[in-house]
Amino acid sequence: MPPTPLALAPGTQLYKYHLLSRIGQGHFGQVWQAVDRAINREYAIKILNPGVSVDERLKEARIGNLLTHNNLVRVHQADVVNVGAGDAVILAMDHLPAGSVERLANPAGFIPLPDALRIGRDVLQGLDYLHANNFFHNDIKPGNILIGPQRQGMLSDYGITCVSANGSPVQAPMSYQFHKAPEVAQTGHVGVSTDIFQIGMTLFRMLVGMSVLNAKKAPLSWQEYEQEVANGKLVTKADFPDHIPAQVRRLVMKAIAVNPADRFQSSLEMRRQLEKLHFPGFWSVDAAGQAFGECNGYRFIFDLHPTSGGKFDITCTRTNIGSGRTQRVTRFCKSGLSRQAAEAELRNFKTFVVAGT
Repeated sequence: MPPTPLALAPGTQLYKYHLLSRIGQGHFGQVWQAVDRAINREYAIKILNPGVSVDERLKEARIGNLLTHNNLVRVHQADVVNVGAGDAVILAMDHLPAGSVERLANPAGFIPLPDALRIGRDVLQGLDYLHANNFFHNDIKPGNILIGPQRQGMLSDYGITCVSANGSPVQAPMSYQFHKAPEVAQTGHVGVSTDIFQIGMTLFRMLVGMSVLNAKKAPLSWQEYEQEVANGKLVTKADFPDHIPAQVRRLVMKAIAVNPADRFQSSLEMRRQLEKLHFPGFWSVDAAGQAFGECNGYRFIFDLHPTSGGKFDITCTRTNIGSGRTQRVTRFCKSGLSRQAAEAELRNFKTFVVAGT
């Protein structure tokens, strides 16, 4: 049974920390925006519930304090405070007010292509550093990637990070279930390759939708979910929307290959491949649910409407973002198409916008 969360409220003085507002809460405890009154500095403090030994809870701080990298959140200090029901462990980290990359998701739940690829590159740089120092993060997911002061992706949360003496896989006490590589379900060991799998699953969710794995899990037990992962059926190329380029799909599918030998063999290898991918355009969704594309100073939209006889007409337009002038993209404006032909033409239009050709 999980420990009872501490009853905290804004304005509470917890040891030297004055609590301002709660940022998040989970089974581990709570995260608060707080001011360290001793040095008058603002931090995000993670307050870990009693329930396991103080030494075990301090492990995250000891790992996080060693990390000095622009794409990794650092734990600056840790305190052990008696709160009556036991000792609470408090970790002080940089307060990053932009929050996690989940906030970058549009109303459809996905992050537009340029931001998703940039964040992926940032996280892989952080993983380069972790792996070079024989750490395996083991908990890579959108909620654990924060947005830094230069809008960079910063990997956070080292609560289940594992340490290896020589870079070889090690036994993990637990793993994030939604992103668990098939070999982890079988052996319990994590390493470089399982982190690659997790960043691949994270990229998939950023590109396709934050809740996509929840939807896939809903009708399944965890055993069935893990079996789908092991069979390579949970995520397929068909899950990607039309506006995601084939090169990006291939990269993600390589990262989450069932066989570790078929994945990227290092975060550096994956990052170098990701750095080769550049697309001038992207697609997103506005607050009203309208899909739109942007490329080279233009905003693109399309309209698909049925006509008589089960046929469809397509109208595609572009608007100069600076001048507001709108014109038809006649190359893709078609009439009297079958549904199949209309859908194929819209795929071509979306590809045209992303590629900028």
